[in-house]
Amino acid sequence: MVLPSLCNDGVKNTFKEMTENCQIKWQPTQEQVDKIILPGMQDIAQQCVGYINELQCPPEFIAVMLRDIADAFEAPTTEGDCSCC
Repeated sequence: MVLPSLCNDGVKNTFKEMTENCQIKWQPTQEQVDKIILPGMQDIAQQCVGYINELQCPPEFIAVMLRDIADAFEAPTTEGDCSCC
């Protein structure tokens, strides 16, 4: 399976959209994008490809997993009220 393409423009557009939706006001520095965010996204994508190969599942299944994880991060919680840890 080919890894999804990840680029700076996509990351910048994501943060722009989040800011426009009043969800967050934080923006990463270019150094953070280059040294942390993009490599982290690439690592996650590679790990997901490994799951696809190991499970012999369609990529859409992994997409559902990732959406569930994203939903858990976006759900408002009170401090110390984390069901994940």
